[in-house]
Amino acid sequence: MLNRVLGKWLLMFTGYATVVASGFMIGVGGAAFEAGPLALVSYWVFGGLATFATAFVFSELATMFPKCGGVWEYTKQAFGNDHPVSFMVGWIYWFALLFGLNVELVSVGIYVHELVPSVPQWAGALATALIFVALNFIGVKLSTIIEAGFGVILILSSATFILLGLGHLDFGLYSDFAPNGTVMPLLKTLPFVVIAFCGFEVIATLAEESKNPKKDIPKALIGAATFLTVLFGGFATVLFGLVPASELATEAPLLKAGAMIFGGIGLAWLALQSLSGSMSTVNGGVMGQTRVMFAMAREGWFNKRFAKIDKKSNIPKGALYFTAVSMVLVSLLPLITERAWVWAGFLGVFGYALSYIMACFLVIYFRTKLPDHERPFKVPFYPITPIVGIILYILAIVYSGIDIIIVGVTWCLVGVGYFYVFGRKSRNKFLSDLISKDGNLNNVK
Repeated sequence: MLNRVLGKWLLMFTGYATVVASGFMIGVGGAAFEAGPLALVSYWVFGGLATFATAFVFSELATMFPKCGGVWEYTKQAFGNDHPVSFMVGWIYWFALLFGLNVELVSVGIYVHELVPSVPQWAGALATALIFVALNFIGVKLSTIIEAGFGVILILSSATFILLGLGHLDFGLYSDFAPNGTVMPLLKTLPFVVIAFCGFEVIATLAEESKNPKKDIPKALIGAATFLTVLFGGFATVLFGLVPASELATEAPLLKAGAMIFGGIGLAWLALQSLSGSMSTVNGGVMGQTRVMFAMAREGWFNKRFAKIDKKSNIPKGALYFTAVSMVLVSLLPLITERAWVWAGFLGVFGYALSYIMACFLVIYFRTKLPDHERPFKVPFYPITPIVGIILYILAIVYSGIDIIIVGVTWCLVGVGYFYVFGRKSRNKFLSDLISKDGNLNNVK
């Protein structure tokens, strides 16, 4: 069993700090390239709608089924543990966490290399991976305290930048507000906007370690969604009034903005903020990936070694070892392709969007099939909220690009192959072993 040691504030800051990273700090450059200053509308409207839809949907599901595993757990409740759809949702969500949050390893390498050109991009990423794996081995309480600390730093730093930036706005930069048109450029910003907000639902995967999940999980999710929408919308609004959109379309746009407006101090300040954001997301990624894999392994879908819990720290050490290996591999992506950030980030968008689409569908499914089930939290504006979420996340996948869709679909096919070749065999052996000890199949499913 996992220890219930997390309160609502640790949960909320974990969700907030997990997200405030390169998804926005680098991705805003891609959004600027596609739409110019119009991209700020995407952060406020599309980002806000998608994020609150996600927060509301996961709040309802997590309080109905407050267990480790996130959307995989909720899918099991709908279709059963042994259904291929249930396994695939867990597989895809694990994939999303792997790329969507580990992309921050790539961005850490970018920032370190920008500041210290003699340090290769992969070296900074690798060092960061090893540091946060080591911290997570100590225990989840320390990891979340560190994450909360990052959250406080990022809130204060971001708010300071926005307030100071308001005094330096050049309103003339907004004059050519939609240089590339309106509808299509806005749609093309969706993958960049979605990856900025993705990951805060990791709060739901910590439900078994929450002191009061039925109250604290919704407060943490909605609080994080509010912070993130105001932060990214405000940050984008100020940023496009400080620097021409054409000059933001770089690998590290915030560093450029800081240097242009505040000189060397601004460069150092935003570099530290960007590094803090990326490192906090790496830490959140370690926690999320580890717990999804642990949840699937303890029910037989992966080797039982990945379900082992360390007796001293009470963390899933088997899954954490595997997470460490995956992080090392992702940190070396820049050695393979110069588009490492875009590839890892958009693959994260693919996985997250599919997972969020399933979560939105499950809210509708459970409202129909289990109308009398206890719901400590109910999605407001139902069914409009989950439907809006489904539409926005489908569009995010479509505009990620055909190469990303091909790789994502390939991963799904690998998951189907694993399920039929290895997964069912592993699961059946797990059930057989439990039945031999318990003697009753109903007690182990």
